[in-house]
Amino acid sequence: MNVNAVLRYVLLVLSSAAMAVGVLVMMGTLHVNFPEQFRVIVGAVVFLYGGYRFVISYFRKPNRNGNDNEAFR
Repeated sequence: MNVNAVLRYVLLVLSSAAMAVGVLVMMGTLHVNFPEQFRVIVGAVVFLYGGYRFVISYFRKPNRNGNDNEAFR
């Protein structure tokens, strides 16, 4: 099995989990000791970050040689 494909699906699941945590924080189900307005803002930021990571990892095309770290060189 292709390791890059497995890592991609793991990243998609983790991004979805971050989005779910953001929603739970905004709803107040996940209890954090923040004031009401700050809790909603933090939940929205976590949700949007999870959505951003999901979209980026879903639409990213793999490199021809299979090395995804080419951009960091």
